[in-house]
Amino acid sequence: MTTTMDAERAWQDLQRIRVPQERVYDEVERCAHGDPKATYITAAVMWVFLASMGLKLPGWGVWLTIAAYVGILGTLAVVYSRRTRVRLHRSRYSWRSYAMFLAGMAVTGGTILLSDQLADSFALPYPSLITATAAAAAFVLFTGPANRWAVSPLRERALRGQATQAIHEEAGH
Repeated sequence: MTTTMDAERAWQDLQRIRVPQERVYDEVERCAHGDPKATYITAAVMWVFLASMGLKLPGWGVWLTIAAYVGILGTLAVVYSRRTRVRLHRSRYSWRSYAMFLAGMAVTGGTILLSDQLADSFALPYPSLITATAAAAAFVLFTGPANRWAVSPLRERALRGQATQAIHEEAGH
């Protein structure tokens, strides 16, 4: 079956498809670049948790603090994941997202261990406050650039996919 195709009509159809796709990627990039409130709230919750670990709490108090910390972080994750207006199938998270998550854990955990060790070795007063402040600062300084790095290739990956699809369509005709 052959159908005559008007080049101008084909171009308009392509633009009608491409423009909403570009808006989707713009929104994903905007979410990664903007709204640092979630980062600051997470850092504040982490600071309170780490600072409270320096208190001489009984065993049930430690477990209650851990449960509260995990509960608050879970609530934040649910609230902020519902606020994102755009959900992309398989394109929202790439290997960079998972690498950023693991690197963030390593940086924050390393900062906690190192600052705790240094505060104890120098016998500084209130070592848990020093550890909490250093870890929260490392978290805030790492999260913003890491999120931008993790999300930045989404648009390029979509464009590569379109180019590959166009090559396959040309080869088929």
